[in-house]
Amino acid sequence: MKKLYTFFLLILSSSLFAQQYTLDFDLIDQYTDSDKVNIIISANIDTDGFYIVELSCECSDNESFKLKPLSFPNFQVKLEEKIKKIIRSVKDDQNEPLTIKTEQNRTLIENRTAQVFARIVTFFNTEEERPHVATIKLKNEEIPVYFNSNDDNIREIPLVDKLKDLSVEISFFGGFIEKIQVNGTFKEEEYSFNNKYSIGISSTRNIQQLSEYSLYSNEKIRAIIKEGEDIKLLGENEPQLKNTDKRSLFIKVDDVIRYIKKVDVNANDISPVPQVVILDKNQRQSKLYREESSKLFEAVAYTDLIGLFDEENPNGLVQLEVKKRFNLNTRMLEGRWLNVVFPPYYFFEGIGFIQNMDVFFQYSKIEENNKFLVPVSVGNDNIFTPISLMQYRNFAVGGTLNLVTFENQNTKLNMYLNAGVLYGRTGIKSDSNAEVGEFFNNIEVPLEASVLILPEKRVSFGFTNRLSWFETLNEDISIKSIEKGEAVSKNRWINSFNLNLNVDVSSSGKLFLRYKLVHELDNINNNFSQLQFGYSFYILKNNGVNKKK
Repeated sequence: MKKLYTFFLLILSSSLFAQQYTLDFDLIDQYTDSDKVNIIISANIDTDGFYIVELSCECSDNESFKLKPLSFPNFQVKLEEKIKKIIRSVKDDQNEPLTIKTEQNRTLIENRTAQVFARIVTFFNTEEERPHVATIKLKNEEIPVYFNSNDDNIREIPLVDKLKDLSVEISFFGGFIEKIQVNGTFKEEEYSFNNKYSIGISSTRNIQQLSEYSLYSNEKIRAIIKEGEDIKLLGENEPQLKNTDKRSLFIKVDDVIRYIKKVDVNANDISPVPQVVILDKNQRQSKLYREESSKLFEAVAYTDLIGLFDEENPNGLVQLEVKKRFNLNTRMLEGRWLNVVFPPYYFFEGIGFIQNMDVFFQYSKIEENNKFLVPVSVGNDNIFTPISLMQYRNFAVGGTLNLVTFENQNTKLNMYLNAGVLYGRTGIKSDSNAEVGEFFNNIEVPLEASVLILPEKRVSFGFTNRLSWFETLNEDISIKSIEKGEAVSKNRWINSFNLNLNVDVSSSGKLFLRYKLVHELDNINNNFSQLQFGYSFYILKNNGVNKKK
């Protein structure tokens, strides 16, 4: 048990370290003669790619600043500003604020600042490989605007005026442009245009399909359309005429951005790492990077909280899961296509098919005193039940394929339908006195439906119901189900219901809380449950630990 707690303590504590240095005293001496000021500087990168530099001093409040990109002139100005602010907040022996020296050696200040900057840049440039995947550019300074006509035969009407003074904010996540917002001026008014659902960006074909996506104005307007002339936008106080119901203005993504992929022998999936990019007239392009090589494989270590207090419980005190997602088809269709099938069109804004595949590995560390499954006696038979064979499974490997994805960004709710195949094995003994056990192979074919609630990216809630066909690939043991105390034909269908809470605590890991109830499909009385706490970490990464030498 102590080893278990130590294991999780080490994992959790590893994310608390950051790159940090003590600023040279001769640098601080250029601003003050006081020996009370001892500043430690630390640096890290947030999930949006901003460099966060923090200055801490025991006798003052911490100061910090953000930079993107990390350039020396900006770093030099910001660092000096924060050093001075800290010094002014420190009191001398007469309880008066320290003052900044008027005479300074600017050459020394610049040299020492350059040394600090070089250490930070060197660390981030050598810590991880960041493969360049694409460059995204602001395509035009003025772009066409369209009006959503109420005539089904003419869905779009181009307007004479264009959207000007553009500012574009784009967030990337999991092979998609998840959110894109274009701000600008149209007819002397400020407008914002947004996507209704995610835009796939993981393949060359996705890039070619950017012309098919539109961004809609946040507010709907009324307009009069005259043949051969531009439309006239109506204000709220103007007379309401026939056929002037409120409709959105929209623009086309392909008019806004140009996405140029970089040719790379390793880049079949050209998805950029999760990040936010801002484009405007001053910053017309930005480089995008793939996930660092050290973050290719993420593992989750779980401990079963029920097993902590019940050592006879065979759920496994420690369970390790490694999952790798591969994007297959990140094409999303507008939800209106569902209208010809069933009503969810009114609820889901986007729908996708065969979007990704998860390759999965699981190892369960069953405790030594409960490592092998022994048969139960029912009448004159010694039998193994399918659900107990699944419960004692100590190894599983396989994959799940996404069949359908439903998305609604407004309600922050997604739904998924997945199917897969897993191969596993279970250790059994002929009886509790047997000295050695043997392992039997099994196969699971699951079909699952999931609901994911995303109030924000750092916190999510999940509900999953999983129906599995489960079969043991061996005829040497007697496998039956138990119903009302009697042995009956084995039930190959097992159902499980999962509740998940995921908390993204840092760039190096996430916290998980998961409850599972597993039961035979037609007899819920044959069941077992798990309450698991977990923490994720990257297998190839130093997990945020960068100790000062």
